[in-house]
Order: sequence, then C-alpha cells, then structure tokens
Amino acid sequence: MFRVVLSKKKQVESPPLFVSLKLNFVHAVIFFKNLLLQSIASFLFKKSKPDPKRIIVYKTGNIGDIACAVPALIAIRRANPNAHICLITSPGERGRPGAAELLKGVWYLDELFVYHQEDIASLKQKISFIRSLRARKTDLFIQLPEDLAGLRTLFRNIILARVVGARSAFGFVIRTIQLFKKAQVDYLQDETEVESLLNMLGNYGIKTRKAEFDFNITEHERKKVQDMLKKKQKNSNIIIFSPGGKRPANRWPVERFAELAERLVKRYNALIAIVGNDGECCLAEEIAKKAGKTNTLVLTGKLTLRETICLLEKTSLTVSNSTGTIHLSAALGVPTVVIDSVRNVPGRWFPYGEEHQVLYHKFLSCDYREEICIKKSIETITVDEVFEGCDNILSRHEDKKAQSGFYR
Repeated sequence: MFRVVLSKKKQVESPPLFVSLKLNFVHAVIFFKNLLLQSIASFLFKKSKPDPKRIIVYKTGNIGDIACAVPALIAIRRANPNAHICLITSPGERGRPGAAELLKGVWYLDELFVYHQEDIASLKQKISFIRSLRARKTDLFIQLPEDLAGLRTLFRNIILARVVGARSAFGFVIRTIQLFKKAQVDYLQDETEVESLLNMLGNYGIKTRKAEFDFNITEHERKKVQDMLKKKQKNSNIIIFSPGGKRPANRWPVERFAELAERLVKRYNALIAIVGNDGECCLAEEIAKKAGKTNTLVLTGKLTLRETICLLEKTSLTVSNSTGTIHLSAALGVPTVVIDSVRNVPGRWFPYGEEHQVLYHKFLSCDYREEICIKKSIETITVDEVFEGCDNILSRHEDKKAQSGFYR
C-alpha cells in the first residue's frame, strides 16, 4: 500500500516517555468507556439469536461515512440473507448528501429510512420518530458508530434501541477521543474506516473475507456520463479533481490545484474533470482557466453522486482533499492522491485499498484541535509533492498499459 507521510521533522518510530504516558491514558479512557457501554448493553439486551427476521442498522453521516459503511452493510446482508434490513440514517441538516443519494435501490437493503435534524427537533417529532421505529418490530439493532461518537451519543443510542423494542443490540463502541490529539496524530496509525467497521462486526460474529462495494448504478446513468465525455475522448488519461470540501480548513489552495492541473496536462495529456457541489463552481472555473478549456471538464453541480461514480469508473487517478470523493474512488479501485491534514489520526480516513498516496505534514508546533492549525498543515503541502504523488501513480499506469499492448 502506497502512503506518503511527510513531516517537517524526521518521523519518530517510538514516542518519548511523556508522549507514551499520554497515549496509554487515551487507550485506558477508551477501554473503560467501552466497558461501561458494554455492561449497559448486556444488561438491557438479550444475546443475539441466529437468523433474526428484522434488523435495524443505525448509521449516520455524509458521503464518506456512508461509502465506507457499504462493505459493513453488505457483510450484514450476507450473514442474514433472509432478514428484512432497514438502514436508519441521517446526513444531518436537510440538503446535505448522504445515503439517500448513494444507496437508492441497492440489493443489500430492504428499506432506507432517512431523517434530518429538523425532523426530530421537538418532543412531538421525537415521539413520532420512535413510534415509526417501534412499528418495525426489530429483532436486532446494529449500531455502526461514527468515528467520533462519544459516550453520551452511544448511551443515547442504546436507549433508543431499547425504546424501539429491539430484543438484541450491539455495536455501541467508542473508537476515537480527542484527548491529547497532537500526541495521537503524531505517533499513532489507525486502520481505515472500512476495516474498522468490518472488524467491529467480526467481534460480534459477522465475519467477512473481503470488503465489497456496490452502488446499483444504472445504464442510464452511465450513458449520461459517457455522453458528457464524448467531446473529450482525445485525452488518454482522465483525472478527477475534487478541490472543495465541507470544511474550509480542509481545502488545499485552489491556485495550487490550478498549477497542478497545468502540469498534469503538459506531462500526460490529461483531461482534468472537476467535481463538486454547486457552491464550488468558482473553484472549478479557476482551475479550468489555468489548465485550458480544451483540457478540462467542469462538472461541479452537474452530476449526482451516482453519476460521479460512473465518471470515476473511467478515471485513471483522483486528486482530492479529504472528502467523500476519495472513498467513492477507493470503492472502485481507482488510485487516489489525497491532500490531508492533522484533523484526524492517520489511517482512519485514508482511502481503502492499495495504490493510494496520502500526503500530510505532522509534528507541527500548533494546536491540532484548532482550525487554523489544520489549515496550516494543508498549506505546507507543495505542488511539487502532490505532482510527485500523481506522477508515481500515473507512470505505473502508463507502464501497465504499455505492457498489456495498449500502445501499438
């Protein structure tokens, strides 16, 4: 697995004693919180019986969270082929993308129940929400926790599972806390979110040998994307740029994306396809202006999530900030260069699979909990570093095409 780790100081293999004490304390806090949650769940729920008839899976989040949860959802289906499986999910506020846009009609879910924060704002709405869940007469409630889900949130979800009438429930696990964040980011390495969720299920008897992805893409969606690309087929490599992101601090400067695009066009005769939401059109236009209209395709605000997946199927490489795009790309096995920050412990939100390169700087002299520090860590990454990561992947891609007889 190709992962580039960059830092201003030489990376230290083992932390100093005082850092080790901090990390041990972090692990102890997580252990005792999980022990408490497990004790409460064991008291309130019966041991899960084989072949439950009705399963609720509770997983909230946006594009990246849901994309990373797909292998876990498929694993649950394969372990329970005859069960009615309902995914309860929320992207947060209305208008944010999530499971509704990504998982429509997938074979591994029987029902998709989407709610928004506004839907459960009042007591009356909360009661209505609980009644609708109770009507499903759930045998098993499976929590796929958010990475930063804390004790209070998971305790609330245990109570929710009990109130809606689930006979059995599991998955109420704390995986990350923000305590001594700098020590964690500088010296720890997590497994990816995909691996973390699958391993958690394995601890409860739902085991899988490999991560599977499926988004139920239609031929109509594929044809729409193919028609968009027809006028640009002279380019030998299609490279996706995703220069936006929900958090401004996570965004690499757009002028650097523009310079990178110009260099990739010159080196690889690449078509730079720029994706994102409606609010990121100005970023795309700035990149297109630098790289040239004939070598760019501005698709910000023009594609659905599933159409973006169709585009990724035809892509040689994705270059992106740490957004949901990298996880969709990884799900399709497309190599990805990720411009990352000190926001999270390295590994957890890396794209799943091989051939990816993740660029980030750590060992910085600032508070990793502050947005200004996170922005600083992004801005220390240079165009040369990102171009080198792209070049490493694309040169191997060119070699493979030559060896397979692609060139005559």
